[in-house]
Amino acid sequence: MALFIVAIYTSTALAIIVSALLGLLWILTARFTLLPSLMSTSSVAVWASVLYLCFIAGLAYGDVSSDEAFSTLRKYRELLFIPILSCFFTNERYRIFAWKAFLIASIFTLLSSYLMDFGMMSELSRPGSFSLKSRITHSIFIAFFIFFCGHKIADEKAYFSGYSLLLVMGIVNLFFIVQGRTGQLVFLVLVILFALQRLSKKGILAAVLTMTVFMMLFLNFSDKSSRVREGITNTAIYLRSHDKKSEAGVAIRYKFWESALKLIDEKPLFGHGTGGFGAGYSRVSGNKLDIKNPHNEFLMMAVQFGVVGLAVYIGFLFSLYSDAKKMAESEKWLAQGVLGTLIVTSLFNSPFLDHAEGHWFAVMIALCFGNVRNNNNLIQGDSE
Repeated sequence: MALFIVAIYTSTALAIIVSALLGLLWILTARFTLLPSLMSTSSVAVWASVLYLCFIAGLAYGDVSSDEAFSTLRKYRELLFIPILSCFFTNERYRIFAWKAFLIASIFTLLSSYLMDFGMMSELSRPGSFSLKSRITHSIFIAFFIFFCGHKIADEKAYFSGYSLLLVMGIVNLFFIVQGRTGQLVFLVLVILFALQRLSKKGILAAVLTMTVFMMLFLNFSDKSSRVREGITNTAIYLRSHDKKSEAGVAIRYKFWESALKLIDEKPLFGHGTGGFGAGYSRVSGNKLDIKNPHNEFLMMAVQFGVVGLAVYIGFLFSLYSDAKKMAESEKWLAQGVLGTLIVTSLFNSPFLDHAEGHWFAVMIALCFGNVRNNNNLIQGDSE
């Protein structure tokens, strides 16, 4: 399990191999026998399974080729990882190892990014980004890691200095080295969430004022804010005139969203079937580019499965919120952070379609929610 988490951060090929081995281990160690009690206790596991059933049902209709439909089905297999991995995380020892692996992988990712910025490990960096993964994926990982470090600073005084250093390094990396806009927005949302979780009313006000001042200084005085300012400018131009010249960066997403809404309007109830966005986008937009998703998970679900699929995805997100409320505070706070990260990411990307993001969210959801309590009873097997 620890190797799987590290692989998600470092190697797609290794992650695929280890995921297959985990599936085999799930069978050989009979962890699947925990599924009935897991399903009766964890609404997250149930909703994740129902959501994947939508993809299976969507194979039966739609105009896309079977190759495209099954390709999309395979890419969303991470939804099934949630109940499968949750069967492992009912074991407290596995959970401890997994959190340690998360910490090690996050530190390695952060340090690697700094080394790439210094001119080292350049052969491993992504084009145009000092990171092992894409700018978007890296920024999401780092934003949540900053949130994690914030809670560790508050809870573990013995490691105050170490986590404080990692937190500062994460913020600098996020805003001045890799500069992923999705991760930056996730960071701002998680700062507000952290303040609501841990601070008094005065503390919340201080946190909001601090972040406001920081963002004003960043936008007005840092040359590293060009991508954020570009996004704001393109958005303003698009909203004002729909100028075709604004079809770059953030603005191109709005064109994807327009096309997605047209497709939803055509088949609002059950949608166009699994993998239906790509062909539909080419048809309604007249654009022959190979676009597989609208960069919005809510719209992606609605295009494929109509309002039924959208309702299931929202139900899945609500199950995360609902199950988090059953947890002890320290566990609940991190679980809420995962939920906040997923919601923001879903607004601007299709996280479960992407390999690294999809695997990361599957693991983090299973890790945070796999040991959920229902009426103060743990899933059988969690004390092993």
